[in-house]
Amino acid sequence: MQIPARAHYALLAMMELAKRHEAGKPVALREIVDDQQIPMPFLVQILQQLRTASLVNSSRGSAGGYFLQRPAAQISVLDVVEAVAPNLFAPDLQLTAQTPEANTVVELWTQLSNRQRALLRDLSLIDLIERVG
Repeated sequence: MQIPARAHYALLAMMELAKRHEAGKPVALREIVDDQQIPMPFLVQILQQLRTASLVNSSRGSAGGYFLQRPAAQISVLDVVEAVAPNLFAPDLQLTAQTPEANTVVELWTQLSNRQRALLRDLSLIDLIERVG
């Protein structure tokens, strides 16, 4: 499975927001860029997608920035990935099964995709932060 850069950067940004969530203050865009080395234009697009998915919110002004819409323990990795890469687990319609063998292989890919989704669904942002230490 090839992970899109958008999903990778979205998880880094969300982990940064999760680490700072307890402080109750919005995190400035520049802080996320500096701490996670995410290109600014790319981060702006990603945060807009995360906002559309109701995972983050923002506030304006000199003390403004971004913050999680709900506690990090309630946001799964799958929530984040699907917000920025909605077709990552979509079936490849070019794999039309026309033989019993092809049907078996397509079922295998479907099972793999389902297991990947389950793994990401069972991991929260807190789980990832705990892995960092």
